Amino acid sequence: MIALGSDARAALATRAHALSVAELRDFFPALVLVPHPDDETLGCGGLIATSASLGLPLKLAFLTDGGSSHLGSPTWTRERLVRTRAREARAAVRGLGADQCEIDFLRWPDGEPHSRDSARFEQTVRRLERWVSGWGLSSIWATWAREPHADHRAAAAVADALAQRLSPKPARMSYLVWGWQLPELAEAPSASRLACAAAIGRRRRALACHRTQTSGLVHDAAEGFCIPPELAALTDEPDEYYLPCH
Repeated sequence: MIALGSDARAALATRAHALSVAELRDFFPALVLVPHPDDETLGCGGLIATSASLGLPLKLAFLTDGGSSHLGSPTWTRERLVRTRAREARAAVRGLGADQCEIDFLRWPDGEPHSRDSARFEQTVRRLERWVSGWGLSSIWATWAREPHADHRAAAAVADALAQRLSPKPARMSYLVWGWQLPELAEAPSASRLACAAAIGRRRRALACHRTQTSGLVHDAAEGFCIPPELAALTDEPDEYYLPCH
């Protein structure tokens, strides 16, 4: 589980560079790649909310369809769950204040990421390349490549591949979801910190939009996921931390 008071977090906090508004602006226009609906709020809800309040241009792409969070439900088919999670994602983005944010759903199967050498991986990178073409993209944000979830690592791989295709090459930044539990986080050479205490209320409301993940809405699944309190507590943190990809 997430250890918000861990030595790794404390070590990261002591050397993190505080992002000023001027520095944050330099990262935009920005693309945020999200492994599953809800990771946008848990990992970078503060970034999304702050950019929206500043009127900074942002695009948001959800990599997987989230359809494997609850298995074996007689009332919630996979198709129903996928449709619902997409609606929850849109509601959460609105809850963060990013009403004008462009959103794309890439529809990878939840929990079954495509490999770098697959046709679907290549199609995804090309799709994103077309989406940001001519937009003046300054940065791409995705989950940390060391996160202990295959879909999160896949999001980082897609972001890396896309960054290599673009000219000029955008900055690559990582945000953390499950990565907070990893002791190697303490070894990260540098980090940036965004003060976003003003967005805590919006982040909490956005997370609540993901009812399939935060409540007993899907009550009859043989296997069901619910965001644990330790992870949900990320929305209460006054700062978010990001790692640069070198």
